[in-house]
Amino acid sequence: MSVRLRSTRAAAVAVASLLVLGGGAQALAAPGGDLSHTTVLHHRGHLPSSYTIPGDRTYPEGIARQQGTPYFYVGSTSDGTIYRGDVHQSATRVFLPGGQDGRVSVAGMKTDRAGRLIVAGGATGKVFVYDTGTRALLHVFDTGRSDVFLNDVALAPNGDAYISDSVHPALWRITAAQLTSTTVRQPLRVGVDLSRSPMVYNDGFNGNGLVVTGNGRYVLLADYNDYAFYRIDLRTHQVRPIDLGGAKGVSGDGLLLRGDTLTAVTELDHPDGQISVLKLSHDYTRAKLVRTVHGHGMHSPSTAAFDGRDLLIVNFQFQIADPKLPFNVVRVHAR
Repeated sequence: MSVRLRSTRAAAVAVASLLVLGGGAQALAAPGGDLSHTTVLHHRGHLPSSYTIPGDRTYPEGIARQQGTPYFYVGSTSDGTIYRGDVHQSATRVFLPGGQDGRVSVAGMKTDRAGRLIVAGGATGKVFVYDTGTRALLHVFDTGRSDVFLNDVALAPNGDAYISDSVHPALWRITAAQLTSTTVRQPLRVGVDLSRSPMVYNDGFNGNGLVVTGNGRYVLLADYNDYAFYRIDLRTHQVRPIDLGGAKGVSGDGLLLRGDTLTAVTELDHPDGQISVLKLSHDYTRAKLVRTVHGHGMHSPSTAAFDGRDLLIVNFQFQIADPKLPFNVVRVHAR
């Protein structure tokens, strides 16, 4: 990793903490899994290649694509505003104003099958959950700590949610029962303690993008600082490095998983963005780099969401003092 980019992303943590406390290309592997009839309908006809996000200091980071609807959600790291976009329209609109409910900065997010939007609150140490139909606040899960940066969210098949932490060695967990509870304010508890694991937390950003495997047994977690990936066993809590077969420069700010194909999005060493496509072994302990993709409208991207056969890529641009405006999400077509 270059010193400039590592120190810049570390600075991004500090800045976020201060804020809280004071056309596409053929690129990716063929997707797996089923698409609902509704989702298929959304892909008929022309779709925009870019979606604009309001504001000149928005610095959007996370994205969630709500299946069975035309909607996706993007959040601002600078003030916590959450925007909603329609895949058929090129402009996004404010869905939840920044500052509501103590949500002054947000990072990763996901929507679940019940229509809940689950949002990692960065240095707030909180996870916010909203009803996408009514905009109502359903839950606030709180670590009660100030030495954390809740970065990304992944959903398990059983309805549990896992949250990565970039500065504190922990994988956080929200159970399906907690999400269906009527209690709004609840503690956020550690799912797996990473402090004595092979994944070493250093200065800067560590735990970042994550996914849950289709069998619900493992979390695959990217160590952003060290260009490394780990398999976390959710039953035994064993943490194993994933062997990348000697591939260099593969980093995971955002991760996506379909079948045995892992897609990693990053801007480390690549201001025009890099998408890495890897094939995983059956036990998720080895990965082979299939190809990398750069450019195609990316500007220091952070993460992505599947939209059928496409990727929606968020152009974060946090390390850019004079960002390219407007902030946007770009569509990358896949075969």
